[in-house]
Amino acid sequence: MKRTYIFILLTLLTASVHAQMPKVKNDPTHDDKPIHFGFSLGLNFMNYAVYQSEQAQNGQYYAGIKDLKPGINIQAIANLRLAKNWDLRALPGISFGERQLHFVKIGTPGADGSPDSVMYDGKPYRIESSFIEMPFSLKYKAKRMNNFRPYFLGGVNFRYDLAVKKEYDYKEQLIMLKPLDMYVEFGTGFDFYLTYFKFAIELKYSVGMSNVFSNTNRAGNPPKEHGIYTDMLD
Repeated sequence: MKRTYIFILLTLLTASVHAQMPKVKNDPTHDDKPIHFGFSLGLNFMNYAVYQSEQAQNGQYYAGIKDLKPGINIQAIANLRLAKNWDLRALPGISFGERQLHFVKIGTPGADGSPDSVMYDGKPYRIESSFIEMPFSLKYKAKRMNNFRPYFLGGVNFRYDLAVKKEYDYKEQLIMLKPLDMYVEFGTGFDFYLTYFKFAIELKYSVGMSNVFSNTNRAGNPPKEHGIYTDMLD
């Protein structure tokens, strides 16, 4: 039994020493290059911060996002080295996503027996977006540890939504939106240095800075049953 304990102790000490030994670095001069390029594939979840109008509050209506649906991002990467630990990045690309806006009449039983009735044909209204985007971010890289390096980033993103209609048409777009918005972004990630390239995993949060809801430009005099949805939002 004593020999067994000694053997286990020696094994653990050997593993500990081996783990602390420096490993061969893959592509050790990668971050010394003044500029390099790449591409990014991402998964997004788009949301709205929805504010109720006074008319909706008085009429016991509610509008909001219930579920988040996944979308995709496809971007090119241009990375400029500013200093030992600082990079400037531009990621032009496109992103696709949707939000499902629920309209509810509070206190009115629904057809399914729920205490509140879901308006707009008893289902959520889908708002799809197809963004052309141009993010600029400042990246701070921590000290490289063998073939691993954490980083933090922050910046801005300019987005233009190609799916937004110019004229109000309740059959095509029930809620009018403004196509252009600026976002503030921040996040963190990890660089992994492989034999022939660098691979990164990143988590980023993006916040729109303006109100994209538009209650104007309602040409065509939509029927009252459609105009009420716009009137519920502020």
